Amino acid sequence: MRRTADLRSCLAASLVVGWSLAVAPAQVQAQDSTSVEQLRPTFGLGAGMLAFFGDVGGDHAGYNPLVSRLGYELHASTPVTKWLEFGLFAMHGRVGVNEHSLDRNLNFESRITTGGFRFIYNFDQFLAPDRVVEPFVSLGFETVEFLSKTDHLDAEGRPYNYWSDGTIRDIPEDAPNAADAVLVQRDYVYESDIRELDLDGFGKYDERTFGIPVGIGARMRLGGGFDLRLSSTMHFTLTDMIDGVSDESTGQRQGDDRMDRMLFSSVTFSYGIDTRRRTKAAKPTLSPEEMDLLVLNEDEDGDGVTDMEDLCPGTPLGVAVDAFGCAVDSDGDGVADHLDDEPDTPAGRPVNERGVGLSDDDLLSAYLNYKDSANATVVTGVVESIGGAGPTKVLRPGKRTYVVQVGSQREGISESLMQLILSIPDVRTVEQGDTTFYVVGDYDKLPEAVKRQLALEGGGISGRVMAEERGRLIPVDDEADRVRELAMDSTLNDMVGRDAVIRVQLGAFRSRISKELFQDVPDLVVLKGDDGLTRYYTGAFQDVNQAARHKVDMLLKGFDGAFLVAFQEGRRVSLQQAGARLTRPEDLGSTPIVGIDPENVRFRVQVGTFAGNVPTDVMSRYIEVGDVTSVTSTDAVRYFYGTYETRAAAELAKREMQYLGFEDAFVVGDVNGRIIPADEAEQLRQGE
Repeated sequence: MRRTADLRSCLAASLVVGWSLAVAPAQVQAQDSTSVEQLRPTFGLGAGMLAFFGDVGGDHAGYNPLVSRLGYELHASTPVTKWLEFGLFAMHGRVGVNEHSLDRNLNFESRITTGGFRFIYNFDQFLAPDRVVEPFVSLGFETVEFLSKTDHLDAEGRPYNYWSDGTIRDIPEDAPNAADAVLVQRDYVYESDIRELDLDGFGKYDERTFGIPVGIGARMRLGGGFDLRLSSTMHFTLTDMIDGVSDESTGQRQGDDRMDRMLFSSVTFSYGIDTRRRTKAAKPTLSPEEMDLLVLNEDEDGDGVTDMEDLCPGTPLGVAVDAFGCAVDSDGDGVADHLDDEPDTPAGRPVNERGVGLSDDDLLSAYLNYKDSANATVVTGVVESIGGAGPTKVLRPGKRTYVVQVGSQREGISESLMQLILSIPDVRTVEQGDTTFYVVGDYDKLPEAVKRQLALEGGGISGRVMAEERGRLIPVDDEADRVRELAMDSTLNDMVGRDAVIRVQLGAFRSRISKELFQDVPDLVVLKGDDGLTRYYTGAFQDVNQAARHKVDMLLKGFDGAFLVAFQEGRRVSLQQAGARLTRPEDLGSTPIVGIDPENVRFRVQVGTFAGNVPTDVMSRYIEVGDVTSVTSTDAVRYFYGTYETRAAAELAKREMQYLGFEDAFVVGDVNGRIIPADEAEQLRQGE
């Protein structure tokens, strides 16, 4: 009943003061002025200190109210008259007090959001018209929402117990085991909701109320429609529960019966919108004769040739032109002199876009590039090589080397072709347009590549010599044929390489797996067969012991299905034929469907990615949530929450994170610390 009466009295006071402001000029003689001042709608943004006056802290006894928490205000107002302004406002900030004494130890922090309207009176009747600074008073009505918390527990979840000697311990002073008490320090993290703690038995009280903001201040006109306002506003609320303490609290927590108040001292920058209509300046008019004369003499590009006779409008300023207004081309090569890097090119010689004559080598290179571009998008490849299987060299831009192409494919390749490719130790792939080429070798001289081609043909593998330049393959059939005729009688035995090649097969998957899963696997070769399985191989060894050690490394990386396979002369052979001693028969047709143990597949929730330092507020939220770990990559740090055996459990955790404010959270897969898409992780979990 007492609070209802307070609300009625505050509303009545607001209406009386507002009415007084509205009728005041009728009883005050206005100043004589022949000028009409424009009244502008105003928008402003301010910041200041928000101080609390209530039960906790004793109305800031011993404290400066300006040494408090930050608050922000946004307002929009419009003049009603020259002396009265009506506006809407919204304020957001935090208030908090820490009271520490031998008699009482209380603390709280509350998030405050208010919104309402107010009238502002500027004493216009008593001030000079050309004033720069003017005082004002304001009165309004608002709604107030608060969310109050207290620092009740330390970082390890231990409650604070304040002893008579001034220390803080984890056990009450009168507890039987008080001798075991340990000193604790406040962490000043306000983690406990005061209403949920219900220390005084108030239950679920309302965290919304009304208020009456009363303020004073001064406005300084800065010019150009801008002004600066300094003000202090006391917000008289109609609740005594912002700090969670009232006259009905028990014991040392008991407060007085006054309502809580907040003082907002702020600096605000405002801008007044000019609402006057702009009048268009009158433009001079021309007679028809003057218009015709203007058109006849117009020369837009200033080259001395009128637009009516200019065949090349838009010539750059200062460029020499002929009688038709076109830039001069002295050598007649089609490139104007001001753009020509070779102004004396012989007549009839082809030139480039800069007017420089082209040599026979330039024309041949352009022709070969044109011829190669016709095959750039014919088929699509499906084989991928990461890291290279042999000692390939990194090409410098513009350097030409020679390779032997042993095949290219778009759809899945046959088992026989797959075995043929894998039997070549230094096979690699080149992506060109939509086509994937399988190439062998990397030679500086064409005859060396031709010899390798002949050696492969001697082993039953057909190939085609091509040039490689800037990552592109260029046909050189005519040159290769001429070299081939001279190399037919050469000794090729040292080029054949008929030794067995032993590789580690990591497994076969029904769906293509993300590269992130194989990021630390060397010499990875990926082939998709016509049976729909995508196979993954690593390494190329001729020593079975080295291959076995590499297999162990792969097993330790989590590829539980890894096994050795051997290829020789274009077909798969047994490991015994490759020099290994076996303890049991080998099935050459075996292909495990998966090489990852489903038990190693987990799901996590990614809650953030940062390329630099993590913002302090975000890191604080990670610490508050808990169970957030980071994974560092070359260009960023990703943060993950939790670890779950099923995707359904991870999806539930994702929704929880989104509810806590991490709107961009999503589920990913985790295989032995490697992060992959959730869909692929689910396939691996199901053994696909």
